[in-house]
Amino acid sequence: MKKIKTVIIEDEKVALRRHMKFAEENGNLELVGVAESGKKALDLITKKRPQLILLDIELKDMTAFEVLSGLKNTFEGQIIFITAYNEYAVKAFELAATDYLLKPYDKSRFDQAIQRAVKKEQYSNIHAILNLVKSSPYFSNKKIEINEGAVKHLFQADEILWIEADGYYSKIHKVDSSEILVRNTLKDMESNLPDSIFKRINRSSIINTNHIIKESQNIKQHHIFLKGDVKLKKSLAFK
Repeated sequence: MKKIKTVIIEDEKVALRRHMKFAEENGNLELVGVAESGKKALDLITKKRPQLILLDIELKDMTAFEVLSGLKNTFEGQIIFITAYNEYAVKAFELAATDYLLKPYDKSRFDQAIQRAVKKEQYSNIHAILNLVKSSPYFSNKKIEINEGAVKHLFQADEILWIEADGYYSKIHKVDSSEILVRNTLKDMESNLPDSIFKRINRSSIINTNHIIKESQNIKQHHIFLKGDVKLKKSLAFK
């Protein structure tokens, strides 16, 4: 069986070694190159002309979507996204990409994604992927607006970690550990934030679902863990 010419684009060295190991152990793939930046990725893909790209979404010098913008008129093949974003952020890409791998994933999940690439006949649709990015409040450059009287606060979606009720105010906890107090109730915040990203999990907390690290649940309690060692309790009243 002819192997699929594959390149891996990943800027985290530990993750790259893991991707390479799985790729080299998979009998369907011929790994023809790796790149640790968007710029090197564009050069590598142009030179090697792979049939499959394993592409990390967030590179240090550019996003995966900026890489794809540079390839949209030249690359014909399949794309599997590799990402730490959770399923809320990337599930739409199933429609236009071959698959996506959520970090951390195991060899079984990797092989499953490759099997989809083997069976799939059509190429990934880069134009459709880029259109999805433009319409997504998480990946687009469109900022979230939070109005506080005459004041308008602007945030990128990924800046906000979670929001805490504080009487008639809401405290916005940011990823960089800073906090902003705004005169809006949590109910007002909930009604104005994109529900594709932000979910209310109890009477006093709204979380950014793309920053979920893990969940722990038993008969009595359900906890959600966010980046930065944040642990919040999920109420059964909020599904």
